[in-house]
This record gives sequence, structure tokens and C-alpha cells, in this order.
Amino acid sequence: MAKRSKKNIEKVKKKHPFAFIVVIALFAVGIIGGYFTVKTLTKNDTFELIGEKYITLTLGQSYQDEGAKAVFFGRDVSDEIVIENNIDFSSAGQYYIKYEYSSLLYKNVVKYRYVTITSEEVADGE
Repeated sequence: MAKRSKKNIEKVKKKHPFAFIVVIALFAVGIIGGYFTVKTLTKNDTFELIGEKYITLTLGQSYQDEGAKAVFFGRDVSDEIVIENNIDFSSAGQYYIKYEYSSLLYKNVVKYRYVTITSEEVADGE
């Protein structure tokens, strides 16, 4: 089938060279136009954490996560972010909150917030 297609293209080139050039030009314009359209529609797209990326807490201290924000094709899609939280507030250690967004254009984009829980109170600036 590929040989037949190549033969047909060669026939069109020979019989209708102007039409062939027009088709190729329209194809190129379509690709370039599509590229710039997508760039324009997605120029303000974001996926970002709200608040600090690194949090330090002491045992027993509560924390209200501020979440993340995602904008895709100019539309707020923050409610589509999947959040995974492995924090154990009763145990000192290093933890994270994982925020994941996936769409047709962005596959599994991930952001992390790192949470450290200490057993002792940490003075500001340390």
C-alpha cells in the first residue's frame, strides 16, 4: 500500500504541480498556526503550590494545608489535582504532600510540599 501511495503522490506532482505545492503550503500553515494557537491558549497555564514549599512544625502542632492551584487553557482546574498526604502528626520526621495534575497536554505533573515535624520547638531563624 505504501508503494501505491508513493506512486499516486508522484502522479499528482507531475500532473498538478501547483496543486501539490498549495497542499504542502496549507499543511505547513496549519502546523505553524496550530503551534501558535496552542502557545497563545496555554501561555497563562500554571501549576503551583499555594504557600510555602517547606514547613517546619513541632509535635502536636496542627497544620492546615493551603493546597495548590492549576490553570489549564485559561480555566481553573485546581479541583482536579490529586493530593497524597503521608504526614503523621504524632511522630517526628520528614514528610511530604504530593500534588499531581494530569491532562491531555501535561502528563503526571507533580509538585511537593515538604513538612518536617520536630520533637522540640524550633526558634525562628534556625
